[in-house]
Amino acid sequence: MKLVPALAAIAVGVVLTGGACGRSIFPSATTSATATPTGSPSPTTGHFLYTSNTADGKVAEFKRNLTTGALTLAGSVSAGSVNGPIGITNGPGARFIYVANAADSNVRQYKIDLSNGLLASIGTIPAGSSPQWIAVNPTATFAFTTNFSAGTISPYTIDSTTGVLTANGSAFLSSLLTNPSGAVATASFLYVTDEAQGTVANFPITSTGTLLAGTPTFLTTLGIGSPSPGPMIIDPTGQFVYAADLKLGVIYFLTVGTNGVLNYNNTYQSSNAAEGGLVFVPTTGATFLYVANQQATPPSISAFQVQSGILTFSATYTDPSLKLPTGLAVDPTDTFLYVTNQGAGTLTQFTVTAGTGVLTKPVVFKTESPTSGPLYIAIAN
Repeated sequence: MKLVPALAAIAVGVVLTGGACGRSIFPSATTSATATPTGSPSPTTGHFLYTSNTADGKVAEFKRNLTTGALTLAGSVSAGSVNGPIGITNGPGARFIYVANAADSNVRQYKIDLSNGLLASIGTIPAGSSPQWIAVNPTATFAFTTNFSAGTISPYTIDSTTGVLTANGSAFLSSLLTNPSGAVATASFLYVTDEAQGTVANFPITSTGTLLAGTPTFLTTLGIGSPSPGPMIIDPTGQFVYAADLKLGVIYFLTVGTNGVLNYNNTYQSSNAAEGGLVFVPTTGATFLYVANQQATPPSISAFQVQSGILTFSATYTDPSLKLPTGLAVDPTDTFLYVTNQGAGTLTQFTVTAGTGVLTKPVVFKTESPTSGPLYIAIAN
């Protein structure tokens, strides 16, 4: 079984053995309200926040104070087998939530009660073996799961009224896929990282939401090791793609070229250990990319200023609350950055300083328990 790197370090009594039921690490569910190409439709206000708690098989539900960003735990809902919930993504109008359960090989679907943020199940739909992430296109008409162990992608159509997913033909199989994990969708292309092949591939999306044969982009690590890309994100303009490495502590920078083909541009060192999620924060005067240095010593968040796609290291932020930080999300006003801490069952909220990107005022909020293992975040409504 492929380990989520952070899970190997959590003392939750979980035994992960060899076999075909792989699990991986993949991108955060949300970005800023302007970053619609990321494949997760952006919330308009951000009243509610949700985390995929893999260790106890649930989704934690939070109400969010729009002024202070503070979170209040409202409850939780079952998301299938324990050690299964991983990717979490918004549906149409940020009124629905989708969760990939790698242990059950399916996607859980929920409708948000807009009065209190609580989730109600609207069904479960099969995916391939060990789904990692659900990429939703900007208009929330199509969705795609990356199936790590099957080496396939499951395509779905989305009902804009009910939010329900429907299988859109059979699973997509390509020689470019061995262990797909991270994914983002634009209006025309699905970009997918493959850990085993060390690649990022682009697959054209047809008008009906099916996929066509793609083109691989092989990553390089400048002699420091074999690439193992996982989490990925596309910038607000849709011109640049970034992928974090699961082993080497680096970020890969790619540009979107002709026919959506990705061109490798550069590698940036973020830490000396496995990386977690990434998120863009466009503040007044400057845009920043933050990455969770999941297994760095001490765990930290790195900030890079983004100019014409090029990253310039800004700072590394540490805090005692950061324990195996994984998922990152920013609120719709680009003021508050949220980080899941797998090793503590908590979230850390930072205030983002406009113009400089400096992170201040860390505040910690509990999920369900210290062993809930929160992975990724969706901010909705």
